[in-house]
Amino acid sequence: MKLLRDPLGRPIKRLYFKTEELDERCERIVVDFMDLHAGGFKLPIPTDDLIRMIEAEADDLDMYAELPQEEDGHTDFFFDRKPRVLIAKRLSDPRYKNRLRTTLGHEYGHVWFHAPLWRKSGPEAQRQPAAPSWTCHRDTIVTAPENDWMEWQAAYISGALLMPRSYLQLWAGEIAMREAKQPPLSIDSDLARAVVARIMRRCQVSEQAARVRLLRLGLLTES
Repeated sequence: MKLLRDPLGRPIKRLYFKTEELDERCERIVVDFMDLHAGGFKLPIPTDDLIRMIEAEADDLDMYAELPQEEDGHTDFFFDRKPRVLIAKRLSDPRYKNRLRTTLGHEYGHVWFHAPLWRKSGPEAQRQPAAPSWTCHRDTIVTAPENDWMEWQAAYISGALLMPRSYLQLWAGEIAMREAKQPPLSIDSDLARAVVARIMRRCQVSEQAARVRLLRLGLLTES
């Protein structure tokens, strides 16, 4: 972990982690949380446990917020207290259960990793939300540009929480062995489609989320 200058000029230090460290921390924290509060770790991680994880780190969580159509989540950072998290009301519709889970993981990344940076950066007497508050658009929940490090990290953390690296490595290896191969697998191959389907089923995530996660871990390749 390193603290660097924020490239976008925000009054915080950029929190830099290698992806391997993010994976290790995410898997450890979700396993420890479920061991303590849910009787042990299991996949898929229950949505209620994702909600409880945010509640443990946030000052307030609104699961039925009236957000604009293009916004799935929103986090207000404060200088003097824990953050406030808003989740779009429409995600409570069962049709959006996967998007809800991914959004909860994404916002947890903000409250766990990023909110403490804002609390350390501002004057203690300043009680208004830090500027800017953080709006998470639906097109950045899973994929975000790397130049916006906070959004990119939150998207990566969401995948690392819902789809732990150690399990994905095991499953991808097992399926690759069907044809005496090893990862990375070509993303358009039957083996890759089998890996994606297993992750969608075992982790309760969308096809997009599973594909992005596997590509980032180097278990699939687009070449």
